[in-house]
Amino acid sequence: MLRRIRNSLLIFLILIYILFEELIWEGAVAPVIHFVSDFHLYRSFLEYIELRAGRFTVLILFIVPFVIGEIIGIISGILVAHLYLLSAVVLYMCKIPLIVVALAILQKGKEKLLTFGWFTLCYQWSTTQLEKIHQSQLYQQIHVIIARIRTQITSRLS
Repeated sequence: MLRRIRNSLLIFLILIYILFEELIWEGAVAPVIHFVSDFHLYRSFLEYIELRAGRFTVLILFIVPFVIGEIIGIISGILVAHLYLLSAVVLYMCKIPLIVVALAILQKGKEKLLTFGWFTLCYQWSTTQLEKIHQSQLYQQIHVIIARIRTQITSRLS
């Protein structure tokens, strides 16, 4: 019985993860990254992060948008729980530019950020957990089913 409850919870969490990965990352974040990367100011900022900024500066510039984005995500989740769905979606959309900036800073300043031992531990733990999720049989089965459903929907619409 306990195993079924655990598996049901895992299926639910994996479905939510895939939903966010497919809809939000591929549908919203990737296009924002592509759009923003065309701006000279953005490219100059990332060049500063990579070449000239000190490690503490990079850490602060990474943590500020990341934390604000996560707080917005939590508030958005609370709004969903209270059934303020439109407000939650709008607020969550405000999170996307912050996360785009945080991810870009992470990408360009990773070498500097990994000089902090605690950051290295958190980063390695997070990437290990994502790898475990992606390699799990349950994730792969659910992902195949969702891909099949998406293919059926797109073929019916066209």
